[in-house]
Amino acid sequence: MKQNLNFSYLPLFLMLLLFGCGDDTFTQKPTIVIQEEMPTSNVVNKVVTKPIEKKVVKKAVPREYKFTFKNLKTEENKLEIKDNIYNFKNIEQPIVIVNIMATWCPPCRGQIPHLSKLQHKFKENIFVISLLVHDDISLEKLEKFTITEKIRHYLSVSGDENLKFTNMLMPKLGLSEDFPMPITVVFLKGKYFTHYEGMVPEEMIESDIKQLLKKIKR
Repeated sequence: MKQNLNFSYLPLFLMLLLFGCGDDTFTQKPTIVIQEEMPTSNVVNKVVTKPIEKKVVKKAVPREYKFTFKNLKTEENKLEIKDNIYNFKNIEQPIVIVNIMATWCPPCRGQIPHLSKLQHKFKENIFVISLLVHDDISLEKLEKFTITEKIRHYLSVSGDENLKFTNMLMPKLGLSEDFPMPITVVFLKGKYFTHYEGMVPEEMIESDIKQLLKKIKR
């Protein structure tokens, strides 16, 4: 009697044959890939600094000014200015009052007797000098003017020099070309002390003079 073979167990047999042994030839294990970081070079960022070039600032050379004033008697008064020092060469008094005026200016005429009075009162310590500007009065009429107005202090009739000095001085006083007249400037030993715009009371100027005399005596 012929026995029939059962092939139903054949697949199981083959699987045991392949995987039942301890051989892991066909067992695929996960592969761990270790990535090594590429060594980075130690690069130091160097800041290259160029030497700072020192700019040489040229100091403005102070300008020097020279003026020569003359009165009706042609008596000269020389003025030299350097480093903001006003050196009145022919004046010995420590206080100099410069008055910028014109004969056609009513406030200027009103200031004249007060300046003459101060000149007489403090003659040992002050010297008043008036400068005519923007004035085309003739010398003949000017002589009569000085008598009528009783001018007792120095009056410069050097039109060009007076105007040059005035144009130099006004910006220093912070004034424009259209400044109000009269302008009266007070100097003590060649240095600017104060100035007045327009006509001011005699008492105000006298008060400043007395203040300066106290400084001189110290």
